[in-house]
Amino acid sequence: MPNSSVSLLALILCCLSALAVAQGYEQLYSDYRGSLYQIRLIEKSSNSKAGLGSGFQISADGLVATNYHVVAQAVSDPDKYTLEYLSTDGTKGVLTLLDIDVVNDLALLRQDKPGKENLQLAEEAPKQGETIVSLGNPLDLGMTLIPGTYNGIAGGSFYDRIHFAGSINPGMSGGPAINTAGQVVGINVATAGNQVSFLVPVDKLSTLLKHFHQREGQLDLKAVTYQQLQKNQKRIIHSILQADWKRRALGEAKVVGEIVPAIKCWGNSQESDDSPIKRIDKGCTGHDVIFLSDDFNTGRVEYEFFWLEAEDLLPARFYAEYEQQMSTFYPGNSAGEEDVTNFRCRQAFTSQPRNGNDRVSKPERSRKPLTTRTSYCVRRYKDFPDLYDIFFLSLSVDQKNRALVSHFTLSGFTRESADAFFEKFTSEIQWL
Repeated sequence: MPNSSVSLLALILCCLSALAVAQGYEQLYSDYRGSLYQIRLIEKSSNSKAGLGSGFQISADGLVATNYHVVAQAVSDPDKYTLEYLSTDGTKGVLTLLDIDVVNDLALLRQDKPGKENLQLAEEAPKQGETIVSLGNPLDLGMTLIPGTYNGIAGGSFYDRIHFAGSINPGMSGGPAINTAGQVVGINVATAGNQVSFLVPVDKLSTLLKHFHQREGQLDLKAVTYQQLQKNQKRIIHSILQADWKRRALGEAKVVGEIVPAIKCWGNSQESDDSPIKRIDKGCTGHDVIFLSDDFNTGRVEYEFFWLEAEDLLPARFYAEYEQQMSTFYPGNSAGEEDVTNFRCRQAFTSQPRNGNDRVSKPERSRKPLTTRTSYCVRRYKDFPDLYDIFFLSLSVDQKNRALVSHFTLSGFTRESADAFFEKFTSEIQWL
């Protein structure tokens, strides 16, 4: 067969394959569009939309699943907001909140008039590299289908999230991701752009559904949220304290590195003609947090270190520059005055032994204990009184032109968990 005929045949086969795929996606949308809904946050006084998301029906009696962050304002301020749904055929109705999972960003609601169609939840995860399809209502443009690739559970997080190679856009939050059999394998939750998006695994929704069916009595939102936050902080602190902490060199000190895979560390150095001080930074954080409201998130673990040094600079000038650079610390999570109390701080000067393998002999770096000025601050969660944000800062103060700064933020932890972290954290820092 001539090469031109082979090329033409290949082109025809390629076009037929693409057409079959397109028809397959079109059929999926046609088959399951009746189970999809726009979730609307309605501001009561103006009777207008204040927020949008997506959701999907999962039972014949009108149970609807979505993200918690889609409905959170109606949870935190029910006197101001209510929830409605809009189907793909234009039917509107009222939604009632039934149950929540704030850690996995899920909510379960019920329609006042159940739709005729619902999606089934998959019992098995897709295979790595399998094509799945995300459905939702991006930017209030109408229901949209986005094909992409299932890449398993993403690493580097305290919270299980599926890595989906497809574009989830604002408004698609809470919509389903389905396999080619039309079964839900995940729930749209977030995007990092550039075809990197994240889904809540469907087993988290199955667990929430089971909890709803087993629960007795009226839903106490604060009690359920509190239980979930308590359980989550206990899980995180246990994984951190049981890990093998590795020290990493920073200037003339050794500091804490990546404790667990969910915490990632980044470094940077700063040296310029504008400042006589050379600074080396190391920051480590767990990037994902738990969304409680637009102004309140929790579940964060972060810590930072800064090494500062200057040659041929008088101590008074060095410490003036040092104080100026280190004067802008603040907690790593956001919270408003309606959410938390003011910070209460305990300050002290402490002595820290040096490493016995001290490799320097200058008088200002002798083996006498290092003196640091520490500040340990806590603020209490008003609705969850045994949970706190903890902010710790340590500044070395007795070296002529060397300094080490240590800082950590824990958000949504008990005092016992925070104290255990503090003891471990400070014991791991060494001056050489």
